Amino acid sequence: MKNKIKIGLIGCGRVAENHILAIKECEWAEIAAVSGGRHAQELGERIGVPVLSGDEICESSLVDALCILTPPEFHYIYAMKGIEAGKHVLVEKPVSFSDREIEEMSIAAKKNKVVCMPGHSYIYLPELIRMKRALEGKRLGVPAYVYLSEMYYMPKELAVKYTGPETDVLCHQLYLCLAFLGMPMRTTAFRTCIEGKENETDGAQVSVMLEYAQGTIVQIFVTWAAEDCSSEPWTFKIKIIGNKGCMSFSRRDFMEKTDVEYEQSLYQEMFNEEMKWFVEKCILEGKQPISTMEDAKKVCLLHKAIVKAINEKVVVEGL
Repeated sequence: MKNKIKIGLIGCGRVAENHILAIKECEWAEIAAVSGGRHAQELGERIGVPVLSGDEICESSLVDALCILTPPEFHYIYAMKGIEAGKHVLVEKPVSFSDREIEEMSIAAKKNKVVCMPGHSYIYLPELIRMKRALEGKRLGVPAYVYLSEMYYMPKELAVKYTGPETDVLCHQLYLCLAFLGMPMRTTAFRTCIEGKENETDGAQVSVMLEYAQGTIVQIFVTWAAEDCSSEPWTFKIKIIGNKGCMSFSRRDFMEKTDVEYEQSLYQEMFNEEMKWFVEKCILEGKQPISTMEDAKKVCLLHKAIVKAINEKVVVEGL
């Protein structure tokens, strides 16, 4: 009989609620403690677990694994403390903006024989695993064009808590590109802000182009400036067009009625599937994540290239 994996949460902000629901849905996991932020005490009391300091939760015998849900600048610190204390860790995206830090986390995890898994959550949805396998099996032939978008209106009171869509959102599309196609040859990108009284979010949006050796062109568009309210909204959209077939995915393919509104059920489902993989496949069965720390390092390098393309208005080669 397996014992449940006892999980500690470091970071008690909005995304912690998604991880709590995911842990509750995972047969072989339970929350053992929480830490971090002004909401930690309230959260611990609500779910009935101890509230510990960052150092305490990393070293606690109550905890087998950690979910690092802090802002990115604290990921490395807590991940390394947890790994060196023999804890498995799931590190929310973006794992780090330093490829050196990601490399050190990976090396430390191997040395201490624990799992270190990036929170690249979308790739664990069955629909996107199917896309990945279809591409690997050449069922779509050679992909000619891939489009990925994430667009919604970000209220100003939330926008001020983040850096921008190219920092806080784009990593999702980048790790999916890596899963589907690998590293591109070159990239260029543009960032604009939609100005005007009617747009109180500062209107940040980013467009990225990636070129692949086989001729594939990828276009990524992320925006906080506007909602897509059309009949087929591209809130989170992926379209792959190959010379022998095509596939598409929308996060709005599955909508459920709640007490107050319709909810995009696939958003929570990706956290559920990611947690099951982390606990059941990686920790209990010793398998690799679908998206690895090596992928997290490549996302970091791609992000640096995109920021350079935006700032210097150039095409970045040799990726």
